[in-house]
Order: sequence, then structure tokens, then C-alpha cells
Amino acid sequence: MTDKELQFIVDGFVDGEHFTVIGRCGDAPIHIGDEFDAVYRYKRRRYPDELGDEPVREVEKPAAIRVVCIHAYQRSLQTMGGGMTGSLTLEGDGLQYLATGWILGRKSETPSDGEREIKPAVASL
Repeated sequence: MTDKELQFIVDGFVDGEHFTVIGRCGDAPIHIGDEFDAVYRYKRRRYPDELGDEPVREVEKPAAIRVVCIHAYQRSLQTMGGGMTGSLTLEGDGLQYLATGWILGRKSETPSDGEREIKPAVASL
């Protein structure tokens, strides 16, 4: 994960005519009009040192979700600062994947088909 990656951790939902989620902004600020292209959750660890320091995405779904309204501190905002909690009203494709504990973010960078790692052959005895 890179520094200042656009993320929003979903903690709940608001009933109403618009699709609105409650949660926490990651380190990078979120602005009205920002777009998320993935919805994902991280793999849970059984033991603190099981996977090392970097989180591993267990599931990632494609999305095209745009922020249409930000609400925090009982008012509408143009920007939600890093670490703030509040709500985002969203529109677009992929909203059906959102659930409590999932994250709105960007697609993970994985090697393309032509860039797969080549592993050395192991001689059998």
C-alpha cells in the first residue's frame, strides 16, 4: 500500500433515498467528485505475525463509484480530511459489493499476464 492512498472504510449505512455510507477516511483526503475503482476487504490474520507488515487483500471487486456528497460534523463539506469520520453519498457501479468492514479504494497493482514471475525449476531426486 502506498502513502496517501485514497480509501474509505465502511462502518455502516444510512437509510434514505440516496446510497450513503458512514465510516472513516484513510490518510488521503476525499473530495466531492473523487472516484473509487475498487471495493475490497483485507484478509484477517489469525496471529499478529502471520502475514508480515503489509495487509493482504482477500477479496477485491471492480467498481466505478463517485462521491456526490460529504457530510461530517452536522454539515456538508467539499473535502473530508484524512482520518475524519463522516458519511459519503455515492453513485455508480459496484455499490452492491459494499458491506460493513469493506473499503472503498483503488485497484491493487498486480503484474499483467506478460509480467508473471518466473520460478526456477526444482530438480526431483
